Amino acid sequence: MTQNFNENKSSPAMPPLVKTLLICLLIGISFGGYLYFSYDPHWQRIVTSLISTMVIGSLMMTCVYQRRYFLWITAYQSLKILIMIILLCIAALLGTGFSLWSQTLLTPSGRFVLFSGSNIYVLNILIVLVTGLPIYVSEEAKENLNNRLINQQYRLLQLEKQQAEAELELLRAKVNPHFLYNVHNTIAGLIRTDASKAEEMILLLSKFFRFTINKTSTGLHSIEDELDIVHTYLQLQQIRYGNRLKYQINVEPEIVYQQIPSFILQPLVENAVKHGIEQSASQGLITVQITIDDQRMVLMVGDSGSDFPEVPGTGHGLSIIMNKLKLLYGNDYSLELINKPQKNVRIIIPHKN
Repeated sequence: MTQNFNENKSSPAMPPLVKTLLICLLIGISFGGYLYFSYDPHWQRIVTSLISTMVIGSLMMTCVYQRRYFLWITAYQSLKILIMIILLCIAALLGTGFSLWSQTLLTPSGRFVLFSGSNIYVLNILIVLVTGLPIYVSEEAKENLNNRLINQQYRLLQLEKQQAEAELELLRAKVNPHFLYNVHNTIAGLIRTDASKAEEMILLLSKFFRFTINKTSTGLHSIEDELDIVHTYLQLQQIRYGNRLKYQINVEPEIVYQQIPSFILQPLVENAVKHGIEQSASQGLITVQITIDDQRMVLMVGDSGSDFPEVPGTGHGLSIIMNKLKLLYGNDYSLELINKPQKNVRIIIPHKN
């Protein structure tokens, strides 16, 4: 079956210039017709009315639609409005002057005098301001909305662009050859000394791969899913390091169904094992904690290893996490490396109930 994706295709939008001319034409004919049938039954009345609305309306809308050529000089909205008022007044003056001059061409005895009949100039200025300023405000609002939509689409495209790279990089980190080598050596040793632990480790390794390969590393998933991955990884490492590794996961049961960025904690836990356990011969502790405070969610991974250096580097895992947070939340997040009172990596992200 072939599906037609063009059935609901919308017709192209009318160009602003054509729309402006059509509106001015309609207003000019209507106003001229009203004057013709009311008190001045001469065809010149309709023509001059039509010329007046076409010229003044076109100049007014040119100021609105081409405002970027005049408003780029300032970023302050109040100054932009002031500049627009001046432009609209100039448009009204020029349009009125041209209309009065064209009217003298249609009247044999007519004579054009600049700024003669000041009342009509004032009236047209008021009409242009009352009409043009709301149109300007509306067009500015639409442009700002379009810019926000474009920025959001750009961020989504960037997220999709980095998806393949992030997937490969995270897969490389998850299936780290060094990690696999050590786990396999541990399993080989346990087969001879403790077969039940070797079997447990093989099952945990299988579960870990099932988590990491089947789940996407972009987007969101539940806290429960993230903790399953972290818990499985720490169980594997606990069998390997024995009493050297202790860990605590502190999360309130009522928040485990909340959404967080996927694979946001696992690279941090991996770093904690590498720098907090592997490099120390004494017993170490890794803590994972997630709390929600007002409209913020705080994710913390700590270890009992040596302090972070004063100028810490950004490894692959940390870089991927920062890129993901930037794409998902813009600048509305924080990531801190803290040494006191307890060494930990702390991430704060928005949370909506």
